Amino acid sequence: MNRFLTIFISLTFISKVGAQSSTLSIADSLYRIGNYSKAIQVYEKLEDPVYKNIQIANAYKALGNSKKALENYENVLRTDSLNTLVLYDYGKLLFTTGKLEKSLAIFEKLKEKDTENPNFHYQIGLAKEALQHEDFLSTYETVFQLDSQHQKSIYKLIKNYIEEKDFEKAKAMITIGLQNNEDDVQIIGFNAQLFYAEKEYKKALFWFEKLINLKKATQYVYEKAAFSAYRVDKILKSIAYYEAALKLDEGNYFYHSQLAKLYYQDGIIDKAEHHASQAIVAKMIDTSGDYYILGLVAFDRKEHGKAIKLFKMALEENPDYEAAQFQLALCADSFYSDLKEKLKMYERFIEKFPNGNIEMRKIINVRIRELKKEIHLKAE
Repeated sequence: MNRFLTIFISLTFISKVGAQSSTLSIADSLYRIGNYSKAIQVYEKLEDPVYKNIQIANAYKALGNSKKALENYENVLRTDSLNTLVLYDYGKLLFTTGKLEKSLAIFEKLKEKDTENPNFHYQIGLAKEALQHEDFLSTYETVFQLDSQHQKSIYKLIKNYIEEKDFEKAKAMITIGLQNNEDDVQIIGFNAQLFYAEKEYKKALFWFEKLINLKKATQYVYEKAAFSAYRVDKILKSIAYYEAALKLDEGNYFYHSQLAKLYYQDGIIDKAEHHASQAIVAKMIDTSGDYYILGLVAFDRKEHGKAIKLFKMALEENPDYEAAQFQLALCADSFYSDLKEKLKMYERFIEKFPNGNIEMRKIINVRIRELKKEIHLKAE
């Protein structure tokens, strides 16, 4: 009888173990293919509380249900408080849900267990930075000392060094970051920003164009590449990049205004006129530059009356616009027949800008002398 009872119990145990193994296999399969809700239902049938709760927590995290994921991680930690993998996932989820102090405490605990793990230090750095602790940067420096391949800590260090204008340290980090991965888009971007901040526009353009060629350009990249190109006299490139930026932010008055100036500089006055008009329509805070470009276009077309009105509109927007005052005087000289009216416009420039642009004042003083002489001769 005892023998038969033993056999029965053994068979029951084997059957139960087999059923649990089958349940586990089904649950894991469902989890792997992303059917998380069904996987949770099957995991609930498992008897192993640790593995069951870990997988349920992971499934809830994948579903975006952070609250239930945290609850299940906490269930595991009640029975296995030193489980490193669970503590790590739990700490990261605490951080992403804004429970920063708790997250910091978890990773400080993990760091005590393993002081050489760079990721524990990195997570501490993230929490400290979010909590605005003063020593957060030194934590990222510790990560880098532990692992010079840790690109995420390198990003943090470069960003902060650039913000603090500690360009030498930023350059050193960028060099190492590029040695780790020469195609790292973030490091390339930081390098472009660094040269841009140092006003080394030729080098900045080179690195911005790397991002453009890698199809990783943002609106910011196109805008800064356009300005860098302009500063190194690559007008056509500057136009192309401002046009690309404009496609990503249609109606941006700044891009229209810049394009108006560049197209006029390149002699394409129809497009200059279009973009200057668009900048004004977009209600730019100071549209004086755009009225100025429209005035130049009208002047080139010998529409002097229209040009005078536009230069006056530019001066209404910005009374200290020296170039507009200068062009207004030149335009009036071509349009008015009255010598005294012409003279008045030139004298107005000298009155407003006695210490203005030397070349402009030279031209105007010569013309004032000529007009005074003509007026005198006419009077005689």
